[in-house]
Amino acid sequence: MTIFRRISVMAVAMLCLNSCVVGAEPATDTDKYDSQLLQPGAMATDFTIADPARPEPIKLSSLRGHYVVLEFWASWCPDCRKTTPDVVALYKEYAPLGVEFVGVSFDTDSAAWRRYVEANGMEWLQYSELKKWKAGTTLDSPYRVNWIPTFYLVDPEGRIAAGSVATDKIKAALEALKPTLTAATGGNAAEAGK
Repeated sequence: MTIFRRISVMAVAMLCLNSCVVGAEPATDTDKYDSQLLQPGAMATDFTIADPARPEPIKLSSLRGHYVVLEFWASWCPDCRKTTPDVVALYKEYAPLGVEFVGVSFDTDSAAWRRYVEANGMEWLQYSELKKWKAGTTLDSPYRVNWIPTFYLVDPEGRIAAGSVATDKIKAALEALKPTLTAATGGNAAEAGK
């Protein structure tokens, strides 16, 4: 697929995600929180993913060359619990096409966090500083996480392609990219670490 076609598909996805009028008041809470997120084109802040279920930590930047879905969440968060099945479904549909998934949890209880991940089949890379959200974590501020769950789609160059507090908007962005995605060769990072 040509680079022009990929850029065109991405532009359509961004237009779908940014459908509110500039300067207008957000129509919903989702629009309000989405308007506070990093905008498409911003560089994704790099960090090291030290997943207890994986043998070696990896950097977010090592996933360049792939689209990456970042999910900021916590096991104690009711809205996060509601969206877990949707994220699992996205993972099952898009990981085989080479999309990487990284969960960033704001849990402070390691055992509760790990139990939730395992009980819900969250097989993608998982990371937590085990610090309270907005009180000591290093990622909520650079990613402007003012509500959880928050999702970002990072492009293969490490730039934000889309951001939302709603899984349906991330799903729409992934759907727009689907024609450009191909079956992953050699699996994804989560599979490689097992």
